[in-house]
Amino acid sequence: MKKISILLALVLSLSLLSACGGNESEANTGNSPSDPSVNSQQAPDESAEQTADSGVNFLSPEYDYSTNELKLTDLSTGEVTAAYAFDAAQTPLLTDKTSGGAIVMLSSQTAADVQDTGGVTVISGDSSAETLYYWLFDQHLNLVNEYELTNETLVNGLWSSVFAAAPDGKSLVYAEGPSLYQYTFDTQELAEITPAMSETVYFEAVGYSDSGNYLAFFGSLDGQENTTAYGSIDLSSSTAAVFTAKGFSGSMLSVNGEYAAISDTILPASMGGAKQTGSVLFLDLAQQQGKAISVESGDESGIATVAADGQYIVTCAGGDSPSGTLRAYQVSDGTKVADETYTMDTNCKPYEIWVIGHSAYAALGTDDGYTLSQAVDLP
Repeated sequence: MKKISILLALVLSLSLLSACGGNESEANTGNSPSDPSVNSQQAPDESAEQTADSGVNFLSPEYDYSTNELKLTDLSTGEVTAAYAFDAAQTPLLTDKTSGGAIVMLSSQTAADVQDTGGVTVISGDSSAETLYYWLFDQHLNLVNEYELTNETLVNGLWSSVFAAAPDGKSLVYAEGPSLYQYTFDTQELAEITPAMSETVYFEAVGYSDSGNYLAFFGSLDGQENTTAYGSIDLSSSTAAVFTAKGFSGSMLSVNGEYAAISDTILPASMGGAKQTGSVLFLDLAQQQGKAISVESGDESGIATVAADGQYIVTCAGGDSPSGTLRAYQVSDGTKVADETYTMDTNCKPYEIWVIGHSAYAALGTDDGYTLSQAVDLP
């Protein structure tokens, strides 16, 4: 596997995600960045806490490199609700809370090199590890199981960094170039997924629907530069739908319910990013339908998600400042239905959007940790 380029991509993602209050842009792969501190200075408005179901919806797992702990933070209050201490240092490839409520972490048991340079935290690790570890927790961070992964094919595939955990956390899917595989932890079964596809797609991101029945993806096509292929795979029937978007450079896949959104490039041209198109790609995974939705500006197309009912695309425009803008667009016709500015007490940078019920929030990184913006109500 192309471990060097993979590691560089991983380091770039992590370093950009950790840039808060500085002058760098940040990227997101759907997982919150890891940081030892948590911001408790400002909580979301009352509607956030009322929607949170005792904070469960706002729980975010983060690996603390300074204490070697996985911490569960309630972003609606800024409080760490639980922590799990590891016996050995870890370099996480994945920390995630799945749609089924499981908390998972994939890591190598090597100490990461963490350096803070001018407000940007650069995290790098040894990508030559021949053994990886997968940790499965319940929603309260109680350890359910630990798996030692030594299968060479599996480990090399996971170093590709194109993978996603299933909603129950008991299996995952990963991609190597145009090939897809699913691994089940309890049975140790590694199976190739071979959907009938109209195009050969080199996968750059994959993700399960909440039901676990479908996969969303985006990637590139052989010989077609500056074109993003995206689509849906039905895991039960092995059928797939592939769509293309010319001039679009995908950066982040967000899956909610049985729908998905693909954000435009988030890197500015000064850092090698493609020109932002001001579009977000939408997928109805069950119906295997896809379309591009135009948004108001390229500033917001780099961070986007979809409501669980598939009716709205939500975007966020914000930089190193105390304020930003959340907008919502109707999927059916692209009409803008919400446009609200959030204001925080300190400089912050959005890295993800959470849609819970009929409310949307920007997940924000600050110099002090992570928090949520005020809620924006959807129709």
